[in-house]
Amino acid sequence: MRFFTEDEFPAWDRLVDASPQGSLFCNSWWLKAAADDIRVLGYFEHGRLVAGIPLFFKKRLGMPICTMPPLTYTWGVVIENIEGKPIHQKTRQAEILDRFARHLAHQLYFVQRFHPSVSNWLPFQWQGFRQVSRVTYVIDQLYDLDLVWVGMRENLRREIRKAQKRGMTVVPCKSEVVAENLSKTYARQALSPPREEIDLLSRVFHAARQNAAGECFCAQDVEGRVHAAAMLVWDRKRAYYLAGGADPALRTSGASSLLMWHMIQFAAAHSAIFDFEGSQIPAIERFFRAFGASQVWYQEISRMPRCLRAAFLILGKA
Repeated sequence: MRFFTEDEFPAWDRLVDASPQGSLFCNSWWLKAAADDIRVLGYFEHGRLVAGIPLFFKKRLGMPICTMPPLTYTWGVVIENIEGKPIHQKTRQAEILDRFARHLAHQLYFVQRFHPSVSNWLPFQWQGFRQVSRVTYVIDQLYDLDLVWVGMRENLRREIRKAQKRGMTVVPCKSEVVAENLSKTYARQALSPPREEIDLLSRVFHAARQNAAGECFCAQDVEGRVHAAAMLVWDRKRAYYLAGGADPALRTSGASSLLMWHMIQFAAAHSAIFDFEGSQIPAIERFFRAFGASQVWYQEISRMPRCLRAAFLILGKA
């Protein structure tokens, strides 16, 4: 096991593209845009790349931690496509995951959200890691948008029609428009906007545009007022609703529903699956579910001393 050098990133990107666990958030262009100190730990056999995992190091409370940067949805171990009988595939995957679990067990603090395709976290449990289940919602029938439309809740379809009748349109916009509306959403909930996330939106947006993998959209009325805005990123496997928000003063216009439906239609030309990225907030969860999306679970894997976990929980930083 060793860290990648800069000139080895093309090989890493090929692994990400071919691997079931590889996602847009593992691509080298995303890693470079998301933070300055991201490294990829690779596992090689006889000089051949077999698997790897991105790692992001920072300091919190004066201590080094291994975590994930803002806006990065899932990472985890990315493994080459394993052929053969199912029993061989499972055994081989477990062996590779065990190697990473043993290596990462030396980190004082580790937390990552693994790709939904990784269901076996036992090798990490055996090394003292903890697991928390997270949920997202996905639409995997992008090949048939008529089927998606019929599967949506009726009141949502009415909202979309209402917005269209009022002359609402969805157009590309700058990331600053998304950041502004995201801040307004947090303000409505009497919360401070996540400064790191908002500051990163522009950097990620430009990197995604350069790689033909991202766009920002806003829903506006006939007077040009922006009601809602969001950023979409994608690769051939999945498109992700990365971030978005709406103007609280214009919430009843149906713009958020129209905007999401537009992004789903746009994503159908670029990806196989639309991923809402989930939410633990009940109102947001209901909104995502209304699009007829399927519930998909994934794992958050972490390891840290109990006293350190308690300190982070008290400070609201865990």
